[in-house]
Amino acid sequence: MADVLSVLRQYNVQKKEIVVEGDEVIFGELSWPKKAKTNYIISGTGKKGKPKEYYTLDTILFFLNNLHLFHPSYVQRAATENIPFVRRPDRKGLLSYLNGESSTSTSIDRSAPIEIGLQRPTQVKRAADEVSSEAKKPRIEDEERVCLSQEHLAAPLEGHKEDLVATDEWWVSRKVS
Repeated sequence: MADVLSVLRQYNVQKKEIVVEGDEVIFGELSWPKKAKTNYIISGTGKKGKPKEYYTLDTILFFLNNLHLFHPSYVQRAATENIPFVRRPDRKGLLSYLNGESSTSTSIDRSAPIEIGLQRPTQVKRAADEVSSEAKKPRIEDEERVCLSQEHLAAPLEGHKEDLVATDEWWVSRKVS
């Protein structure tokens, strides 16, 4: 099962589109909330009795989308948009990992709890479902053909049906007498 940081790295290296809809980040068939914690440790945490803290998905996405800015401008923009920023000591190692230049980082905590992505239906699957649901609906022409063939099959029985009714009446009247 993939963690969100690995999926983000894969999409970044392969230059695949990452879709953000509301509070959800979508990677093909998987999605995570923007606030999902990754397993990348924020520098300066987890030492001297302090608990480890991890960057969130939206923090790293904001970092990737604002690489063109100098660090002070990036920090200011992050503060304006109320998004935590990637600290200066983490920038180079995180970017190296996300760009595929390094396969791992000492800041990645493999023992950190990971948030599981939600499975999303794909467009292809939706289109196939729509086609199959259309196939299940009978056409009007098919319904008319069924009605006509039922009438055609029932026509020879019409004469016998009257005979049966008459016979039943005869039998009933004969029994009574």
